[in-house]
Amino acid sequence: MRVSSRSLAQDIRDTLVRVLAYLGGLAMLATAAASLFQTHAVIAAIDPSPPRAKWIELERPRPAFAGFIAELGGGAPHYAIRRREADSARKDVLSWGEPTGSGPYAVIEIYRGGAAAERFIDAASEVAARLVDFNVTDDVNLAGAIDSKFGPVPLVDFAIAAGDKERRCLGFARAFDATPMQIVGWYCSAGDEVVNRSALACALDRLSIVSAGGDSEVAELFADAELKRTFCGQRNPILAATPERRQRRTASGAAKLRGRIRLQ
Repeated sequence: MRVSSRSLAQDIRDTLVRVLAYLGGLAMLATAAASLFQTHAVIAAIDPSPPRAKWIELERPRPAFAGFIAELGGGAPHYAIRRREADSARKDVLSWGEPTGSGPYAVIEIYRGGAAAERFIDAASEVAARLVDFNVTDDVNLAGAIDSKFGPVPLVDFAIAAGDKERRCLGFARAFDATPMQIVGWYCSAGDEVVNRSALACALDRLSIVSAGGDSEVAELFADAELKRTFCGQRNPILAATPERRQRRTASGAAKLRGRIRLQ
């Protein structure tokens, strides 16, 4: 019986040693975790900058496209260029007016995908995806199409809030099969009046490329479209289109424009 008692006591001591060792290991792991957390907190305090956005806006954009909307005063648009580093996709965004201003508001975006296999979705979805920062008061709905120098352009109708009033808008999206490019945007009236489709057609008719060379497919697309231009309002000096950018055809029939696109 004495041997059995000593064996039981020894087992108890051994168990206590193992338990204490286990608890000590847990304490060491907890200490290491706390130290790691503090290290990350210090690094975050030293460099608190958030992760880079998916799209990066260039600080000093050099316009590759030009637009003119006489109904909005005919002034130069605000120009922005956004790039996506992952695949070098690019958005050139021309805008006139303010979304909450008292006058009309228009946006034209020329989107060039970074991959030849990139495909665009329907016009309603493309426009709706760009309205996440707006207070949309009437959902985006299909509204037929208009003819333009780029071919048929699908339209969508919607409304956004501008302060204490609602303004009616007509959106559009035209994708191209030959190159991963899309022209998308919208034209909003000053109030709840229906947008004049002729004004939107003229805005697209006057959209032109400023320089070419770095992106031959886009240059070719705009050169071919220019040949189909109707020069909306050319008999009215107020509504007259911007001066035509003359083109010439080479012996092979390819259209050329002057200048170069500087991809920034």
